[in-house]
Amino acid sequence: MFGLTCLIAGCSGGPSAVVPSVRHYAHPGDADALAEIVAYSSRSRTKLPPDYVLGRLRQRGGVPVIDAAFDRVVAHDTPATRSELLRAIELDFVHRADTSSLDLVGTELGERFRSFDWQHEDYPGGDEGPNEMYAGTLADALDGVTPERRANRAAVAVIVRDEATPELWEYMLGQWREVPGEPRREGEGNWKLNRHAVGAYVEMREAAARDGVDLTILSGHRDPRRARENAARVGNSFAVASFSSHSLGLAIDFELPRPDGETSDDEDAGGRFRLSTRPMSAVVDMRRSPVHKWLHLYGREFGWYPFQHEPWHWEYNPPGFRAVFFDEFPGGPPQRDAASVAGT
Repeated sequence: MFGLTCLIAGCSGGPSAVVPSVRHYAHPGDADALAEIVAYSSRSRTKLPPDYVLGRLRQRGGVPVIDAAFDRVVAHDTPATRSELLRAIELDFVHRADTSSLDLVGTELGERFRSFDWQHEDYPGGDEGPNEMYAGTLADALDGVTPERRANRAAVAVIVRDEATPELWEYMLGQWREVPGEPRREGEGNWKLNRHAVGAYVEMREAAARDGVDLTILSGHRDPRRARENAARVGNSFAVASFSSHSLGLAIDFELPRPDGETSDDEDAGGRFRLSTRPMSAVVDMRRSPVHKWLHLYGREFGWYPFQHEPWHWEYNPPGFRAVFFDEFPGGPPQRDAASVAGT
């Protein structure tokens, strides 16, 4: 909490993030007044901060689809026309190169995160960086926008390490199904997910495609033995888990394309962000990917939730899913008490 307070207040001398109060106008038909009313009444309709919405509406004339949607609100101000306008602003946000998922925490605070002087080792775990606390602050701030629901940790977990008996592993691995249209390396078939996660992912992928965003699985299922070996080799639990949601069939590492038309200095990465926990500034920059922004806005609708420290990593764990996951396991979900999830 100290770190968040410090960044908001600007311990290094920056301005604080202040959201102006809603003003009341006698003539809401006035375009500028209506723009402000729409922006500051949008909190329940979009994750975009009101100040961001207002900023886009004040820049009318630059994005035809937003301009047309705003004209419809001016002509006929209804919940439906306002929703269409906010949707247009959201999709513009997703595809802009100068926006980031970090803007969702508030325009000024997001900019502080983006412009912060991150050091190479500031990603948590491994060699300690001087600003690891602020990396945690960044994750906490994003959690206020789209909360994590880790499939393998804490009270919301589908299953935690202490519950994973040999019988449960056999059951879980038997629930894997191939994901259509998501091939691994040549000759290795498709990526797999839990049978319930497959349909949710395909539906989400189709919805993203309609919005001009291509979701592609870079990594899906993982053999639990290999996961343990990888974790032991890397030695950073933030980056590689020994009890991984990938082994449960409930996690995806996504490719993170750069915004349209943007290329990387890294020839091997092409038009994508290279996925790595070092340097920390690169991890921060990944949140400009249209994929990450789209997932933060809409992934929850399909049951997919972020791991805030890794922009590429998302997990399937909608509310109530634990009972669904174990619907064919003899006896249902393992009995759980507070001690079984403590420290996970």
